[in-house]
Amino acid sequence: MTLPSIDKADPTPRYLQAEQILLAAISSGTLRPGSKIPATPEIAALIKVSLITAHKALERLVEAGLLRREVGRGTFVCDDVDDALAARARLSIGLMLDDAVNVNDYYHASIIDGLRRASRCDDQRAEFFFKDCASLRRSEFKRTSGIICIHPAIELHDEIARMAERVPLVVLGGTLPEREVAFVDCDNFAGSQLAIRHLHGLGHRRIAVLSGPMNLSNARDRTEGALKEMAVCGIPIDDVTSIVFESKESIALDAKTQTRFVQRLKSSDRPTAILAGGFYLALSALQTVRQMNLSVPEDISIVGFDDPPSAPLLDPPLTTVRQPLQKMAEEAYFAIRRAVDREDMEAPSLELPTKLITRGSTAPIKNS
Repeated sequence: MTLPSIDKADPTPRYLQAEQILLAAISSGTLRPGSKIPATPEIAALIKVSLITAHKALERLVEAGLLRREVGRGTFVCDDVDDALAARARLSIGLMLDDAVNVNDYYHASIIDGLRRASRCDDQRAEFFFKDCASLRRSEFKRTSGIICIHPAIELHDEIARMAERVPLVVLGGTLPEREVAFVDCDNFAGSQLAIRHLHGLGHRRIAVLSGPMNLSNARDRTEGALKEMAVCGIPIDDVTSIVFESKESIALDAKTQTRFVQRLKSSDRPTAILAGGFYLALSALQTVRQMNLSVPEDISIVGFDDPPSAPLLDPPLTTVRQPLQKMAEEAYFAIRRAVDREDMEAPSLELPTKLITRGSTAPIKNS
């Protein structure tokens, strides 16, 4: 008999990989009901794990009712294994997000990958399917074990709260203030404060904020955190509209906002630093500054949000606020699992800390 070996590059614990390999062999009929399976040392050799790892994987399948031990004879696939497999039917978790969202961008791809990895570490792996936010109004969720709602727009919060009364639901990448709905997010407010504190420490007193759509709680929290920290640092804010540039898009500045931003950079008291509330907004800022024949960080310092692998490869490397996206996804997954299992219907909301990663796109102000 041949079995696939584990993937040593996969961060999933090896005993769980081994369990899934054996489970797949049982499900496919390679290991048939009533059949004797190879001895533990042979299993270990086949899938290239240690004897202890193979033993742990087999024990988990025994506990799940898929295998049985017979003293002096060995280990057998249970005769009623099909019933046991049916009882292990996968969770069906809906990932709800706006249908205009690009799930291949860094933020969403990282979150979805984190959910997938968390599922692979779980005893009862989940299948995910996508639902756009409009489905809140028209869909039935008869086949849904639970819902993870990814940074929903603020105007949907009331409907999401009502849905959370009918089906286990966790919001990921957003907050629902004054509503009893569990959420997992990073502390966007504090992340912006870190960025402003860093720029202020470099001598910057004229700082612009590029924000995503304010109907998203993370964009709102990042902007409010920046304004709050400016006040704490004693930076005067006479006109918020001259400081905050809200884009109607998250990927790039919309045309109207871009025009306002360019005019601001042309003014005699132009900003000496920019906080961009997203990685792609930071790229837009970098491009716009260069098109105006200004240099980063000599003329204008830039701080972004998110820290994809490309951030340190930019010229100059981007100073940015790193979000724990994988950890956020993991916490959201197990929160929904606890809710589905009725172990913790009132899952606590979590705001995980961010970290400022300082690189070459920020520098002390000239002549400070």
